[in-house]
Amino acid sequence: MENIEPIYLDQNCYNEYLKKIEELKKAIQANNMGRKEAFDAGNGDGWDSPEFEEIERTNMRLCGELRNMYESLNRIVIIEKHNDPETVDIGDVIVVDMIFSSNDMKEVTFKLVGASRDFNAKIQEISINSPLGKAIYKKKIGDTCSYSVNNSNFSVLLKQKLDLTKKNDAPVKKLKK
Repeated sequence: MENIEPIYLDQNCYNEYLKKIEELKKAIQANNMGRKEAFDAGNGDGWDSPEFEEIERTNMRLCGELRNMYESLNRIVIIEKHNDPETVDIGDVIVVDMIFSSNDMKEVTFKLVGASRDFNAKIQEISINSPLGKAIYKKKIGDTCSYSVNNSNFSVLLKQKLDLTKKNDAPVKKLKK
């Protein structure tokens, strides 16, 4: 079955995606530079040449990646930040309570990002394309959202948005108690 869910990216991530496609094309061209010589080094059909076999394996991998990226292009939805202090948006730093059960909650702070996340970021990043990211995107501070991972259901309470450009991680919008 074909995956038809949209892939949400901001404009910068979309530009990076297109750049990655071009890099893959160049990698395929570079890989093919020695293809004829490697083929000729074999006895007849080229498949007895380890260099030729490696070039072909690399080509199959790179072409598969490129095909997948092209197939995903029509699923990409470019999103823009709306700067609504009440609503969770791309690029927002959010403080939430992860609710595992009625007496088991954990406060977590993360940034909602528009593509794959940076594992070395100071603040944990969550992709808008992840189950958690999809659940909280465009929700309001104070909302409780649900999402599923591996047939397990989870809830999260959106507590506040932080503005890290201000001193002391000032909240943009905070859940009123």
